[in-house]
Amino acid sequence: MKVSAKMDYAVRALVELALQWPDTHPQQLGAVSRKAGVPQKFLIHILIALKSLGYVHSIRGKSGGYVLALDPRKINLADVVKQLGGMGSFDEEKRKTKKGDAVSLLWQEIDKSIIEKLKGITLEDLCNRQRLQIKSISYDI
Repeated sequence: MKVSAKMDYAVRALVELALQWPDTHPQQLGAVSRKAGVPQKFLIHILIALKSLGYVHSIRGKSGGYVLALDPRKINLADVVKQLGGMGSFDEEKRKTKKGDAVSLLWQEIDKSIIEKLKGITLEDLCNRQRLQIKSISYDI
């Protein structure tokens, strides 16, 4: 399975903003870019898309930036993937099958299983995983 850069960057940006939840202090573009490891030139376009989908708010001004618009518990990855269309052919209408074509049916089954898995993962789940990763880093000398 190949995940597009756009999808990867979008999820990384959402996680970074969600880690600040429920703090409404806006995160500046440069900080989100640095922390999420997403190039700024791509991040701005991704944040605009996420804003149009209702996932983030933007705040203008000197101390402006971006904040998560929804509770991380209410954002599941299947919705993000579907709305951004960044992981291949997760649109059953686009996948054409021939009658009795076992290979096409296999790809459909795999798509469905991935979507089902993503439906069970919220942005909060990813934040919890990220927090565990940070805690597990050891600085042995």
